[in-house]
Amino acid sequence: MTTENTDTILIKREVSIKILGTSDVHGRVLAWNYAADEEDRSGSYAQISTLVKKIRKKNKNVILVEVGDAIQDNWIEKFAMASKHPIPEILNYIGYDIFVPGNHEFNFGMPTLSNILRDMKFKKLTANLYYNENAENDTNFSKDKSRYLDASTIIEKDGVKIGIIGLSTPMSAQFEEDTGYLKDFYFVSPIKETQKQVKRLKKEGANAIVVVAHMGIENENGIPETGVRDLANAVPEIDVIVAGHMHQNIPKEIINGVLITEPHRYGTVVSEVDLKFEVLDENIKLISKDSTTIPVKDEEPDKKIEEIYKPFHNRLCRIANEKIGSTLNDMVPKEKYYGVSAAFAKDTGLSSFITDVELYYSGADVVSFAYNYENVKLDKGEIKRKDIVYNYRYTGGDVTIYEMTGKQLKDYMEWSADYFDTIRPGDTEYHYNPERSNGKYVTFDIFGGVKYKIDLRNEKGNKITNLMLVNGTKVTPEMKLKVGMNAYRFEQLARKGGIFDGQEIPVLWASKEAIGNIKGTIQNMMIDYIRDVKKGVIDGKSHNNWEIIGL
Repeated sequence: MTTENTDTILIKREVSIKILGTSDVHGRVLAWNYAADEEDRSGSYAQISTLVKKIRKKNKNVILVEVGDAIQDNWIEKFAMASKHPIPEILNYIGYDIFVPGNHEFNFGMPTLSNILRDMKFKKLTANLYYNENAENDTNFSKDKSRYLDASTIIEKDGVKIGIIGLSTPMSAQFEEDTGYLKDFYFVSPIKETQKQVKRLKKEGANAIVVVAHMGIENENGIPETGVRDLANAVPEIDVIVAGHMHQNIPKEIINGVLITEPHRYGTVVSEVDLKFEVLDENIKLISKDSTTIPVKDEEPDKKIEEIYKPFHNRLCRIANEKIGSTLNDMVPKEKYYGVSAAFAKDTGLSSFITDVELYYSGADVVSFAYNYENVKLDKGEIKRKDIVYNYRYTGGDVTIYEMTGKQLKDYMEWSADYFDTIRPGDTEYHYNPERSNGKYVTFDIFGGVKYKIDLRNEKGNKITNLMLVNGTKVTPEMKLKVGMNAYRFEQLARKGGIFDGQEIPVLWASKEAIGNIKGTIQNMMIDYIRDVKKGVIDGKSHNNWEIIGL
């Protein structure tokens, strides 16, 4: 179509730009689960690479963004200190345009992260992270010396300018409070920083604003500005948000006119955003936007990525198959109980073993832990390192002892039991609470050092029955107890709105302080317990200290 006047002829054209987003791949470089030591084609960078190549063949204007949490989990953290980390080479090869650090990028300290980011040959962005005034600032990836990374950038495709702003979850400051890794930094309001960057980008001619945010849609633990819903409501000038962090598969959601998508986790899907612009001379207008998520499970892994990662893969496979000891019995029954796996329905040999380990090293009266999924397993015979990691997934999991009253312990146990809904008339199976079960992590904690039943006929606050210590002492509201639990879980429960909000609960002991950052993790305590305490052999039997009842 043409528009005529006496001076010029203007040609109207349409420009399509596709934005592809990945997030929370967590070390899934190859289609391989190192904890299980088996192929897993549900998602990986190798498969993402194949998909991206196909999309680029059909579309000339493609922008590829990574929303963070790439360098932790699936054992890739074993290469954190390597002089040449594999992730930059992988992302460079795939051809990423943007990287925004997730909270797990900070897990290994800032010098380590800087070493990794330095090898990425594309833009790294985080608008809301600043150096403290008195920090020893010896690493800048930004011309602005008050920042660690640039806040935003413009990528031009076919004459259209896309302004891109990076945000990392401000929760990282809390997650790294104990490590001190972020002591030289502070996070500012994502909303205020985004407003500032939108103004700057518009002034520089951006025709659309895209935020790449390692934050989920909803606020985390009820803390304002930790989710992008708040951001979208406050800054409607944003056109698109590619979110992450909360491990949700969100093909498309529109909030206050802002298009939001999140590409789940573990490289299982890629977020695809389609922007269409009308270009009339220098007048450029965004006329449509849409998004979806594309699964990669049917994509063949890219051979080049397999080649790059081969030495790392071989090393991880050797580590996975290192023998730790053996168990004389199967540790988790195979059957389900009213629709729930044995591991979530009752005390098993595996839950008894993990709580025994926690009790032994901590000296606590009561301990707790959580599985990451239902299908845990450990059969009679050899125990290899991969079996430990497969069944207790949280690499950084620790035991910290808090002095609690019996009432506080009971409140904590009731909170855990509310992972399940109360049975209703006609129910033939137990049901998880939808809100809790759809969260990022499993929040059903299992307890050791106590005997109890979870009676799902009872309403919220009254599901824990017959609660006593294993020596038969009844747990009373006023009694003092040493309760060992993951520090991350305690912090979650002590935040605003949590069951321990505002309560003074002293810390008595911490495994990472007493035993060491590495040795003091639950994974390594499990290994040392088998080798050193049990001389390589455990019986694998259940103590039968707890069960769910009601049907």
